[in-house]
Amino acid sequence: MNIISQIAVQARNTIHEAQCNAILESSNPFSRATIQGHITASGLVVKDGKALLIFHPYIKRWFQPGGHIDEGDSPIAAAIREVYEETGYVCELDSDSQDPIDIDIHEIPENPKKGEGAHLHIDLLYCLRVVRHEQSAEDIECKWFAFGDIESIRIQRALAKLD
Repeated sequence: MNIISQIAVQARNTIHEAQCNAILESSNPFSRATIQGHITASGLVVKDGKALLIFHPYIKRWFQPGGHIDEGDSPIAAAIREVYEETGYVCELDSDSQDPIDIDIHEIPENPKKGEGAHLHIDLLYCLRVVRHEQSAEDIECKWFAFGDIESIRIQRALAKLD
């Protein structure tokens, strides 16, 4: 099943179904210009029973690193790039499967500073493994968390799928 089909199944019978369908039927569901929302990508970096999380600078909570998919990027490449930019960890996909380990649909509130209205993010989460560590290009706090110390229900759901 391709990514678009997986997302459609995930959105079915949710309050976001119509909005997700509009995103998926748009000319570019990955583009920030799609005003209903867009598909994003993130990486769950796992090592020695711990997961690498960032302290989100706007939401002020610990999450997996991730962000927007740039023109020409695959979702996997975007997840790997975002992890590197936000943490300095160079990673690779930790599976032979090209499928995300989790798909999450969540609302992004209006952000007048960025000139953005409220919209949806359909986030594709990929399990990644560390290749090496370099200096991060961004000034975002990151930390390794034991699985049991992670508060995010979404990350807990993804970790359960890895067992």
